[in-house]
Amino acid sequence: MSERTPSGIEGLDELMGGGFPQGKNIIISGVPGSGKTTFGIEFLYKGATEYDDPGVFITLEESPESIMDNMMKIGMNLQNLISKRKILLIDTNPIRGETMITTTGQPTGFTEFKAYGLSEIIRQKVREIGAKRVVIDPLTALLMHYKDDFERRLEIARLLIGISNLNCTTLLTTEHRLYELSRQFSVEHSIADGVIILDMLRVSGGIIRGIQIQKIRGAKHDFDFHLYHITDKGIVVFPKEKIHAPIKGES
Repeated sequence: MSERTPSGIEGLDELMGGGFPQGKNIIISGVPGSGKTTFGIEFLYKGATEYDDPGVFITLEESPESIMDNMMKIGMNLQNLISKRKILLIDTNPIRGETMITTTGQPTGFTEFKAYGLSEIIRQKVREIGAKRVVIDPLTALLMHYKDDFERRLEIARLLIGISNLNCTTLLTTEHRLYELSRQFSVEHSIADGVIILDMLRVSGGIIRGIQIQKIRGAKHDFDFHLYHITDKGIVVFPKEKIHAPIKGES
């Protein structure tokens, strides 16, 4: 069995044999409000505090200040870890970020928002602190620039190839529409090593949060939807609580 990187999410590793396969790239796909950013930050926070794994968080959308404020509310002091160089929180938003992404990866003026430049920044930051974990949040902000599936696939492949030799376990968050039980795999799902779905599901008693491991290459894992909560201490997955026959609602 390959070495594993613990997710840091309470209850999740029980569903996938002890954690993510080390060095692989995993899509975390969720509806709005499902906790994608919290999932990614918790993966880095627990990695730094419990497993001595430095981590890099790449934000393409939300500001670092907003992320730090929100995480402090659930007891995750990111500023403390940033000051100790255990976590880097890098703003690569093409409009707001200090580093504008270009085709060459150089911090010059804004030209094009491309995967090559993003992978250059990630490589630099990973080597800077010897990172073992990377989170890119959200990949959707990059992919929205491409309407053609071929271009989207090519851009994702360029990004993943660009960071493939770093030996980091990488989470990439994406957004999907609400309540899509019959959802088809998107381009990024087919390319990634693993896919985890975070959904808001309609059941007879109302709407609940459900998590499903759709795939992890080279690893045995559970396929069922399981209940999860976002608590004041982070995300908690309930491995023994299966969600049966969710009802597809309006998207």
